Amino acid sequence: MQDFDSLKNMYQQPRSSGTVMPADTINKTSLNTKRKMQKQQLGGAIMLLVTATLIAAMALFANFNFTKWYTYAAMALISLVCICQAAFMFNIYKKLKAINETETPALHLQQWEQYYEMRKQQNKWNMPLYYILLNVAMGIYVLELFTGRPVVNVIIFLAVYAAWMLFAYFYLGKRIIAKEEKRLNSIISELKTIELQLRNPQ
Repeated sequence: MQDFDSLKNMYQQPRSSGTVMPADTINKTSLNTKRKMQKQQLGGAIMLLVTATLIAAMALFANFNFTKWYTYAAMALISLVCICQAAFMFNIYKKLKAINETETPALHLQQWEQYYEMRKQQNKWNMPLYYILLNVAMGIYVLELFTGRPVVNVIIFLAVYAAWMLFAYFYLGKRIIAKEEKRLNSIISELKTIELQLRNPQ
């Protein structure tokens, strides 16, 4: 979550002794950060919905000449996975939208803190579940495609696909989550410090 950095940098700006950042400054900066994050979540949800629609349209109208019912079921499952992930991202979008900039600074910071904790918990299950369901659907889908194909071609395809999935999950995905977790922990700690300063200015 690179957009968290802009909010983090705001809190790291030097302040003179006995001075607390004005509420309007906090609200304006967090609003800009929130809008960027909303745009990312909403954009991702829309792209997944478009993908689901295209896959469903191909299953219904394209002449693939599939003879097995489970091949079409796999395409339906892939579309469903995309729709569910889109709904998940849209829910995050709504959670961001619900953060109220008109609240007092302490309550506003508390809202951000609660959002960060929610995302931290979501990261534990969302990516594994998404990858599992997507790969189960893909595994069913390729069964008919592989029928009658040269064994060497099938092995090469499976090796490349498996390598990419393992790389995406265990390296790219875990690395992104690790960075996100680190930023979340840092920001949550800083939010608590700022909230304390707002309550008890020196």
